[in-house]
Amino acid sequence: MKKILVIIILCFYSIAYSQQIKPIKATSELDDIIKDNKGNVILFNLWATWCKPCVEEFPDLIKLYNNYKDRNFTIIFISIDFKEEINTKLIPFLKENDVNFVTYFDDFKNQDELINYFDKKWDGGIPSTYIFDKNGVEESKFLGIKDYSFYEREIQKFID
Repeated sequence: MKKILVIIILCFYSIAYSQQIKPIKATSELDDIIKDNKGNVILFNLWATWCKPCVEEFPDLIKLYNNYKDRNFTIIFISIDFKEEINTKLIPFLKENDVNFVTYFDDFKNQDELINYFDKKWDGGIPSTYIFDKNGVEESKFLGIKDYSFYEREIQKFID
């Protein structure tokens, strides 16, 4: 009986969040995301549920999004969780953290494409964050955990 309940719950999560979780397979899709958000400051955050610093900074990023989403600001999360753990780890984590906007997961065949898109010198460490201005130009990049006040200072340089 417990197995059936778990399966039903997982199916519910999958259905409820199927529109909210999207694979990203090519750099052209990243270009489209930037074009679709022209006029907004964009904070790309590459992270995973298995990354402790990523999980620690996640609430600050959600708070930042909620406080600035009405001021031409958006966050694009790109999870690098293992594809087979999307339903069991990623979706429950996003629900638990009240993420109510589209989140992407890395589905590149060649990981170097994703890495090189943001920074050819990036070693792939996470969390990794990239801020693009309202014209879609990458302005800042950060490796490692940062807090709310740090990110707030950074995005305010480009919002007003």
